[in-house]
Amino acid sequence: MKNIRLGKGLEKLKFGMTREEVKSIFGEPDETEVFVVHEDDTDRSEAWHYDTIELSATFDEEDQWRLTSMAISSPEYLFEDVNLIGQSQEQVLQQVDLLNLGEVDIEQLSDESDENQLVATIPDVNLNLWFENGILSEIQWGPFWDDEKEEYVWPD
Repeated sequence: MKNIRLGKGLEKLKFGMTREEVKSIFGEPDETEVFVVHEDDTDRSEAWHYDTIELSATFDEEDQWRLTSMAISSPEYLFEDVNLIGQSQEQVLQQVDLLNLGEVDIEQLSDESDENQLVATIPDVNLNLWFENGILSEIQWGPFWDDEKEEYVWPD
């Protein structure tokens, strides 16, 4: 099992690593996406997808292409020693409440399609929990944020 570490990363993979450092651990990604972060901005991000381990890693140009977020979708990953992927929204939010991670903001993302999608965001720990039809399908997290300095707190 692989343990998610809030604000830090995942096992040997730490936020703030360069693309080369990540490549030395996981090799070449199965897919790479480059996108503009904001419509009125020229800063880009690059997402690397590793399909076999169900992990995505994102690097931001404004942060010198350092690792700024990860997302997982496999039940092989543990969150605070608990397997959350595949659990109901109620079960996941109860677990988050027990961990006292901060206030949870829930946003409904579904449109008129059949899929019911929402995201539960916990800004205090830079965590997004993605639900499809009431079941947790993805955990996305990044380094902690320093509001005063308006910058990431990179792990040691």
